[in-house]
Amino acid sequence: MSQNQTGAKKKGMNKWLITAIVFIIVAGFGATAYGVLKENNPMAMYLLAEKNTMEDQWERLEKYNVGSLELQDRMLEEAYQSKQTLSMNLNVEGEQVNQQFPQLMFIQGLLSTAKIEMNTKMNPETKEAYNSIDLLLQGSSMANVHAYQNEDNFSIQAPFAYDKYFTLANDQLGAFFKKMGEPSGGLTEIPNIANYNQASFTSDEMKEITTDYMKTLGEQLKEEQFSLQKGVAYEDKQYDKVTVQISEQEARDMIRTLLIKLREDNRIWSVLNTQMQLQGGQQSMDEDKMKEGIDEAIEGLDQIKLPEGIQVEAYIKDDLVAHEIWTLPIEDTNGEQVDIKVSSEYLKQSKENYLSKATVDVNPAAEEQSFQFSYKENGKSTKDGLHVDYTFDVKFKDKTDDFHGNLALGTDYKENSSKTEFDLTVEGSDPSLQQFPKITGFFNTATKEESQDKLKRNIDLGFDIAMNNPMMGNTKGHVEFHIKQDYSFKDNMEFPEINNQNSVNVMELSDAEMQQISLEIQQNLQKYIGSFTGGFGGF
Repeated sequence: MSQNQTGAKKKGMNKWLITAIVFIIVAGFGATAYGVLKENNPMAMYLLAEKNTMEDQWERLEKYNVGSLELQDRMLEEAYQSKQTLSMNLNVEGEQVNQQFPQLMFIQGLLSTAKIEMNTKMNPETKEAYNSIDLLLQGSSMANVHAYQNEDNFSIQAPFAYDKYFTLANDQLGAFFKKMGEPSGGLTEIPNIANYNQASFTSDEMKEITTDYMKTLGEQLKEEQFSLQKGVAYEDKQYDKVTVQISEQEARDMIRTLLIKLREDNRIWSVLNTQMQLQGGQQSMDEDKMKEGIDEAIEGLDQIKLPEGIQVEAYIKDDLVAHEIWTLPIEDTNGEQVDIKVSSEYLKQSKENYLSKATVDVNPAAEEQSFQFSYKENGKSTKDGLHVDYTFDVKFKDKTDDFHGNLALGTDYKENSSKTEFDLTVEGSDPSLQQFPKITGFFNTATKEESQDKLKRNIDLGFDIAMNNPMMGNTKGHVEFHIKQDYSFKDNMEFPEINNQNSVNVMELSDAEMQQISLEIQQNLQKYIGSFTGGFGGF
């Protein structure tokens, strides 16, 4: 391998390791109280406060999202059917827009009468999945598609184009591409949709995995790394201050232990493998190559220098971490230092009134460059729920360029519903950002449980977009999406029966039969398009 190749590999590896240090240690270290609690010492005080802080926020999240979390968990484990209806409204205003697109009014009227109906059936036990989609205009079906899959075969039908299902064995996708004279792009089989639907973790499984990793990390901590100062003033209040000093080698050992555990964790790889299988030809993301990346990261740990180690300052009050600051100066193989600071706050005024903040600052010491990501959450109790203001903020600046993006959301939570309004602004030195539209909107959800095995959920999403474009002038647009969902959980669902009378196996068709079917499809589509355009005056 050449020196340039080696240097490029190390440079990429350094970025990987910096990410690992920041997001594995910072996100994970604070929760290690699950496995190493001890009493009457700084280590125990800090870990208990971190545990309490995380659990306090998690309990609030669960309280106002319990319906969604339970639905997601049941869909991973049980057979279910869902019926969904999507409708939308579109309104665009602007003199130049109307001049350049004279058919816009017609399109807007057409969309207001359109609906998409979707029907899904999923049985994880029998590995069967069924999906249908139907486009309706003014209540009449214009086009529909049905798809069914079991452990062996995949079948799809578009009745407006051809009256029978086309069937292909799941493991013959590559052979089908070859038969058609088309490149497969690495796609050799059709992954089972029911398996993919289960390729995730329930909330309990996520807690179990998190707890497991926190215990592993906690085993790396030592009491001598912790020190305590009582009655320390910080922002006009008194706190117990715990300082944690982790040496350079201790930090490397922590990362190494976690990466080794990740490499051997079959729970995670099982889910990732199923998800990657559905993505087909992305060979660069297979398990072996991802594990090779982890091995390279482990081998390259000694290349990363933390000249001052990692320092944590935590200000504790009422068994909660109110303020916390992580300092991680990192030096790469070229001797260039990047100062990373992660700070957080959690100020709780009452059970429901709180302020939570988190900020990540990344500053290369040798360059006039800075990056900051911040998150703020301000919650206040209401008469029948909770109101939370969220803010996501990203800033970047160097010698010649700057960028600032801000997303502000305000959400009213009730027991079975939420209403959110949001505002997105983007600005910066890049000329293209001067024309970035102002975007505001809403996102509302409501869930009603009709019985133990049936529930309804409505989702409404809307955007208001305003922009001043040299080509289009002042333009305003409003678009809304409305989704109605019905879920039912039952074991005795009926799936389509695919047989020789209602389907054709594409691998068994001769060239002549393929040509005949192609001709029929072409004729049917011409009739369909003719009836469609004729009904709208030749639009």
